[in-house]
Amino acid sequence: MEIKQMAQGIDVLELKRLTISGISEHLALEVMEITPRIINGTATPEEVVRGLMILTPLLREKLM
Repeated sequence: MEIKQMAQGIDVLELKRLTISGISEHLALEVMEITPRIINGTATPEEVVRGLMILTPLLREKLM
């Protein structure tokens, strides 16, 4: 699956880092998609909150 993800332009090492920290793959991919928008200031407030929820273990449980 890593080759397929690399072909799609997914940062495989970042994905592994997030999944090792306990974030499921689909949520890790979601936060990886949100992060650039947060950095460049174009993320909506809802996206910022969603990203924080994914990265915070206690809040992440509410998403599952």
